[in-house]
Amino acid sequence: MIRIAICCGGGFSSSALAAHLEREVAEQNLQDKVKFVFIPIHQLADRQDEADIAMACPHTEYKVKQDSAAGRYHIPVTIIPPRLYGLMPVRDFVEDAEDLLELWNQGGTNMMTFPDEPRPLAVQRMVSHRRWLKGETADFKKKHPL
Repeated sequence: MIRIAICCGGGFSSSALAAHLEREVAEQNLQDKVKFVFIPIHQLADRQDEADIAMACPHTEYKVKQDSAAGRYHIPVTIIPPRLYGLMPVRDFVEDAEDLLELWNQGGTNMMTFPDEPRPLAVQRMVSHRRWLKGETADFKKKHPL
């Protein structure tokens, strides 16, 4: 099972995102595969044993870079690209977490990014990195027309 921490500064949107993802986990019967937990970014260094990987909200990038440079994390910490925040289904979060953990295990360092996406705030995809490499696009608009 992968334990994924969703991290934010104040916690309003990220705690709601973590709760939403946990509901999707239950609806899709994925409890044996993944667990999402909310951890405020200022507590992550002290609570990182509760997760295998942390996915932080875009506005926390400076704090993640600062703490990474200070060597405060022993788990991979990544920034959720703004275009994906709140829109990506649980499947895509899990796939990104799996792929980032694999990179981490191959000697990756924090702040974790995919090699072809060194700047999380510039990421344009709206699906997992794995699906994006295969040429897949998000079906969000089909499910939620404006």
